[in-house]
Amino acid sequence: MPHMPVFRHCAFVRTVAVCLLLFCAVSISARAAVAGPSLEELLKKADAHYSRRIDPRETDQAFAVLKQADLAYPGTSSVLWRLARISHWKATRFPKNDKKNRLEWFEVGKAYAERATQANPNDADAFYWLAALIGEIGSARGILQSLFMVGPMKQALDQALAIDPNHASAHYVMSELYRQVPGPPISIGNRQKAVAEARLAVKLAPGDSSHQLSLARALVAVREYSEARQVFNHILTMPLDPEDPEGTKEDQEAARQELAAIAGK
Repeated sequence: MPHMPVFRHCAFVRTVAVCLLLFCAVSISARAAVAGPSLEELLKKADAHYSRRIDPRETDQAFAVLKQADLAYPGTSSVLWRLARISHWKATRFPKNDKKNRLEWFEVGKAYAERATQANPNDADAFYWLAALIGEIGSARGILQSLFMVGPMKQALDQALAIDPNHASAHYVMSELYRQVPGPPISIGNRQKAVAEARLAVKLAPGDSSHQLSLARALVAVREYSEARQVFNHILTMPLDPEDPEGTKEDQEAARQELAAIAGK
């Protein structure tokens, strides 16, 4: 049997090696295409849409991207609490007297938040959004009809703050809880604690008008009218939140009305 010359043998080996490398490169590219975008890419895209949520089309895009992420990366708390957050946003786009649609979306959000806490028991945002949505459902149904929800809401807030003591929004919601529910023996309401929690929320996120409004209302509840007036007046000078200008305007209108209500006190 004739032997292949050495130089021809080497050329043949090189050709096979190049073909194998090309095949591997094509295979890797194909797998990457099938795998789709990474979790980080999807979250970044969803957050970009959410930052422009004043446009309902952007809200829908953010929701669609997060649903895609939930399918591609099931059981991921960072995806699930974002779905809870956007469900909350969708709910609050309906008028307050449209309880049916608001409750529907609050319940959807609560289900996502529950999944988020189960997926990662160390995610403060997951517990925060669970507490916030429980609170919204309670407010929509009526405080006295929803006192049974106070315990689970407080527990979720306690868990969020145990994970992240500097979670400004959790302190804000805790303040609202203490201020709005009845005190003992009916429930856990405590006006002094409401002031303390609101002060923490403002200290940690002073640029959030809802935190400032919560502090002003808590101060009114303990009859600290002079400081409450200062906070109400400060709210009126705050710049609009570029991501939620209507939210700032609503807080400023509430501050204006409540400032008038304490005139002379």
